[in-house]
Amino acid sequence: MKTTVLAIGSRGDVQPAIALGKGLAARGHAVRVLAGKSFQRWIEGHGLTAIPASVDSIDIMESDLGKEWVSRGTNPLAQSRILQKLIDRFGAEMVQDAVRACEGAELILSSFTSDTYAASIAEASGAAQVSMPLQPSIVATRHGPTALAAPVARRDSVLNLLFGKLMVEPTVWRWYGGVTNRVRKQLGLPPQDRRGYMAALRRMLVVHGYSAHVVPHPPDWPPSFHTTGYWFLDEGGEGYRPPEALERFLAAGEPPVAVGFGSMTSHDPGATTRLLVDAVARSGQRAVLLSGWAGLGDMALPDSILRIDAAPHDWLYPRVAAAVIHGGAGTVAACLRAGRPAVVVPHLADQLFWGRRVAELGVGPRAIPRPRLSTEALADAIRDAATDAGMRQRAEELGRKIRGEDGVATALGHIERHLAARPC
Repeated sequence: MKTTVLAIGSRGDVQPAIALGKGLAARGHAVRVLAGKSFQRWIEGHGLTAIPASVDSIDIMESDLGKEWVSRGTNPLAQSRILQKLIDRFGAEMVQDAVRACEGAELILSSFTSDTYAASIAEASGAAQVSMPLQPSIVATRHGPTALAAPVARRDSVLNLLFGKLMVEPTVWRWYGGVTNRVRKQLGLPPQDRRGYMAALRRMLVVHGYSAHVVPHPPDWPPSFHTTGYWFLDEGGEGYRPPEALERFLAAGEPPVAVGFGSMTSHDPGATTRLLVDAVARSGQRAVLLSGWAGLGDMALPDSILRIDAAPHDWLYPRVAAAVIHGGAGTVAACLRAGRPAVVVPHLADQLFWGRRVAELGVGPRAIPRPRLSTEALADAIRDAATDAGMRQRAEELGRKIRGEDGVATALGHIERHLAARPC
C-alpha cells in the first residue's frame, strides 16, 4: 500500500515517525516520509523514501519568530499568538507540501500539526487517514489528559470536559482552520467548521505514540482512539561507535548528568551555556553537554563537563545518572525508558505537559519553565535527580514497564485492522 507519513517538526517528531514507517515497510507498505530537508539522508538511511519539505523546522526555530516562540512559549497567550503567526507565515507552504507528498497515497498518517488539513486531503482522494499524535488528543475528556491544559489534572471532572470543548478544541481550530479551508477550496471540497472537523476527528483512527504508564488512556475517548506505547528508533546499537572522548569521560568517574535542550534555540546561547555550567558546578555533578540545535557549549568548559554535538539517547541515557531536558515528547520518552530521572525545563507547547507528568509520576523534580530558569533552581533540581534514591527507584520501575511494551507492533495492529475493515 502506498503510504505517506507527514512528519513535519523537529527530530523528536520525525524519529518516531521513522520507527512507525519502518514497521509499515516491513509489512509491505511503500512508505514516503514528508519532513524537513535536513532529515532527508537520515530517513533514506532507514530505507524509506524521503520527501523534503519546503519549510525546514530548523529554519523556523532559528528565525527571529522561532526564537521569540522559545523565549515566550510558556506564556499561554503569547504562545498562542506566536504560533498563529508561524502558521500564517509558513502554513500555506506546509499544506502544499502535504498535498504534493500525498499524491497517489492510499494511506496517510498525520500528527497534531497536520491532522486538520490531512483529513481534507484524504477526504478528497479517498485515502485512509490515521492520526499518530505523540501527545494526548485535543478531543475533550472528563479526565483531562490534553497536552494544552486541564483545570483538574488526573481527575474525573466535568470542568475538564467543559474546558476542552470551550477552550482547547476552539483554540486549535482557530490556529489551523484557515489553512484547512484554503486547501479544501483548492481540492474542490465545501468549507468546514470546527464542529465538522471535531466530528470527523472523533470517527478517525487515532494511535497515540506514548505509554499508558505515563499518560493513562481516558475511558471517555472514542473507541477508535488507542494508546499504543512509544515508537522507539534505536540507533545506539552494535553499529554505533561513541566518540573516544565520551567513552573516556564516562569511564573517568561517577555517571554524569546529560544536559541538552534539543531543538530549542536561543537569542543568547552563550548566556544559556553559562547558566548551565554554573548550575552543574553548584550541583557537584559531572555533565555531558549536548550542543544540539541550541548551539550550547561554544566556550571554555571545566574538566567536569564534556561537550558533544549529540549522541543516540538509547545509548547515552542508560549511562548517566539523570538528564536535564527541554521536555519534548521524544526526549522524555527516551529518558523514561532508560529509567533515569528527568529535570524538565519546558520552553513551549506540550513540553509543559510532559514536565508536569514527570513530576506527578515522581520520576523527576518539579519542572522549571525556561523563563524561570536560574542557576540556583537548576542546581537544586540536578542534585535531587542525581541523588534521590526514591526518585531513581521510581524511574527504574517506570523504565522497566516502558521497555516491556512494543508500541510499534501495537500501533500497526490497530492500523491493519482499520484498513481491513474499510469498504473496498
